[in-house]
Amino acid sequence: MSRPEDQRPDIDEATRLVEESKRRAAAEQARAREAAGRSLSIARLLKRLREENGFGRLMDDAFGGGRG
Repeated sequence: MSRPEDQRPDIDEATRLVEESKRRAAAEQARAREAAGRSLSIARLLKRLREENGFGRLMDDAFGGGRG
């Protein structure tokens, strides 16, 4: 049988890998949130511009407003 002290390096390495994985996941989540926020801001801006300049109405008139 193996002794507990023989297993300790494996446990320490696993703990280190878990912590590293958590840090990478948190960083990726932060990047994704930031990118989503930028996309949402762009979408809102485009929607506002579309409404302000009447482009949406032109497209609806030209293409039947999405009605098949």
